[in-house]
Amino acid sequence: MLKNYFKIAFRSLWKNKLFSFINIVGLGLAMTFGLIGLMQIQNVFEFDNFHPHPERTYRILTDFKDEKGKQISFAASPFLLARKLKDDYGFVEKSARVIRFFSGEMNNRIKAIRVNGIYVDPSFFDIFGFPLEKGSYPVEPNTVVLNHETAVRFFGTTNPVGKTISHHDFGVFTVTGVLKPYKYRGTHFRSDLMVSMATYTSFNKDKQDLKNWTNYDTYTYVLVNKNTKPATLNKALSTIALQNKKDTDFGKTSHEYRPQALKDISPDFERLEKNAYVDDVFSVSVNFLMALVIIILAGFNYTNLTLARSLSRAREVGVRKVSGAVRRQLVSQFLIEAIVLAFFALLIAYVSFTFIKQYIHLSWIVWEVDNKWLMWGIFAGFTLLTGIIAGVFPARILSAFQPAKVLKGELGPSSFGKLSLRKSLIVIQFVVTLIYMALNVTMYSQFEYMATENENFNRKNILNITLAGNDYKLLKNELSQLSGVESVGLTSDAFGGSASQYAIKAKKTDENTAAHHFSVDNRFIDNMKLTLVAGKNLPDAKIDSSGSFVLLNEKAVKILHLGTPQEAIGKMVLLNNQTEVLVAGVIKDFCYSTYEFAVWPVVFQYNPKQFHILSVKTTDAANESALFASVEKIWKQYHPYDAMVYSWYEKELYDRYFPGEDMKFSGLTTLVGFVIAIMGLLGMVTYSTEKRYKEIGIRKVLGASASEVVRLLSWSFLKLLLIAALIAFPVSYLCSVIVLNIFTFNPGVNAGLLISSFGLIFLIALSTIGLKTYQAAGTNPVESLKAE
Repeated sequence: MLKNYFKIAFRSLWKNKLFSFINIVGLGLAMTFGLIGLMQIQNVFEFDNFHPHPERTYRILTDFKDEKGKQISFAASPFLLARKLKDDYGFVEKSARVIRFFSGEMNNRIKAIRVNGIYVDPSFFDIFGFPLEKGSYPVEPNTVVLNHETAVRFFGTTNPVGKTISHHDFGVFTVTGVLKPYKYRGTHFRSDLMVSMATYTSFNKDKQDLKNWTNYDTYTYVLVNKNTKPATLNKALSTIALQNKKDTDFGKTSHEYRPQALKDISPDFERLEKNAYVDDVFSVSVNFLMALVIIILAGFNYTNLTLARSLSRAREVGVRKVSGAVRRQLVSQFLIEAIVLAFFALLIAYVSFTFIKQYIHLSWIVWEVDNKWLMWGIFAGFTLLTGIIAGVFPARILSAFQPAKVLKGELGPSSFGKLSLRKSLIVIQFVVTLIYMALNVTMYSQFEYMATENENFNRKNILNITLAGNDYKLLKNELSQLSGVESVGLTSDAFGGSASQYAIKAKKTDENTAAHHFSVDNRFIDNMKLTLVAGKNLPDAKIDSSGSFVLLNEKAVKILHLGTPQEAIGKMVLLNNQTEVLVAGVIKDFCYSTYEFAVWPVVFQYNPKQFHILSVKTTDAANESALFASVEKIWKQYHPYDAMVYSWYEKELYDRYFPGEDMKFSGLTTLVGFVIAIMGLLGMVTYSTEKRYKEIGIRKVLGASASEVVRLLSWSFLKLLLIAALIAFPVSYLCSVIVLNIFTFNPGVNAGLLISSFGLIFLIALSTIGLKTYQAAGTNPVESLKAE
């Protein structure tokens, strides 16, 4: 019986080549993104599966409750916790700390490379599986071990052990070893290099964060002895939290520690704070949901075309039922046809997947997984499920036909009100397509806004140069003399990235408020074209007391209860509980960091010790290449052995927010969704006109022109598209508003762009309908009247 099912399925697919092609190619293109999404999900569950003792390794989490009882769970914990666990509890075999604050440009006097690193204890390498390719692990201050790829980038085929690389903030580092290649995309320890923890402690020996229990910036890991139960570790952590209660809990706040098994770190079911490089379940689900939307569109095609051909197969169903076939057997037949089609689509999907893998390079997409058999098992299961879901609805409808009605010609599909089921599905498909494309257009608009907007701060004609020493005054003076340079400012950090955090308050008795701190001079404020709503800019650097004045943004003034911006001028503010400064001016709130987040309080202060970047503002008429050559020449005078690390600010932010590969991938998903919908429409129009060839012949014999025939045939489809557009536009607008509300700073819904995209889709759909109906209208009536 099963063999016959497959025979009939193959015959049916071969007999209806056009519809089989549309269904297989459409479903195959859609399943491509399903395969990519499934591979990302599998990779998330394969995180950190290469370490030697996963069953005995735990990360320590911190649960903090504020005064209002709201709990915040951190993936990090206090710096002191690792040592406490190792020294006081015998069941802890080893403990290790990891800190993620190492980044920036490093150079080996030949090339400069931006790196991302972590600080680690020597015991880290005993707990986790990062074996050496050569050399030894870093122990002493200013020692580092490179991963294999970073070593090649810096030194090529030369042995890097014993050589040095330098960082403009932390000085010269000696390379002690190179790690063997490991799963860079498959671990939450993702880093280009690992720095000794002794480096961190030597640079931060006076920092209070290393001496208290209230700072959660350290990732603590423990390896417990064999047969140690989690309850034992839980009890020890509860004891430590109780012992430190007087140092950690103030007022109604409270904190607790708890272990998290290594295998439970990824995916993140709790959405922990400070959980770097670990995807939470929501993010994984949303990414896969986008692929499912495209698959649903392809499923609509299968359902629509199958139901459209229902009258053709009605006789087959009637004959089989008269011959004794029961409904269950017919359902099985139609389901197997859908499943066979889905597995053909899997071949198309794999070819398409291979093509995308070769030509689209995205850092956030994983193209390889560890367990290939599991991957293909998941793909096969996914394909089977796709076939069943796509085929179950048509199978139930086709198998329900009554033989008597079939023979009498009374067959008609069930309906939703005045619209037949097929027409309803066409409307639904185009509604989903239009909404999906509208959301893609909205996200494109948001990314373009982030990449090009110039209202929050100025990014045009700005050349940022990373300082390599304390000679910024000499550099600034010489650069200021160049033709084409308007002004030169100084800052600790460029906008659009991270910034230092300070504690601020208006009175010594007040609670501390977290604020972002930028060390700048007044020229930088001018270069960024920030708007002063009250007061004036920072004093000139020549004034000895210039560091005693600050600029605040409106948010800081509000949260410190300093009154209106005008009233805040001249008032005292306390920084980090030790430095008293006067408010010189108030700056209008602006987006200086991430567009998603609300504005934080910001403090701008003149502090030369923290200057890291020269902000060179050029004139509009300046020749970039000639000016850059002059800047580089001056740089070489002061740093003959250091490469100049620079960026044109406008281009840097454009590349950051509007990455080409991401946009290419997003455009591809949009195109595929659109192609699937158009292919489905093409199939429906083709089948519909084929069934009306005799009608067309009769109308032409009676004197109807080709244009009248085209109008008659097209209208039934055009009104469905109009209905879909009327439903989709308000829904798309509402969905776009919801999506944009994720971003605190957004350009608003671009209704014109939405209407334009809808118009484009409508135009292409209209062309498809017009072409097919015109071909049908041009048929010789003699031929069409002879056809059965």
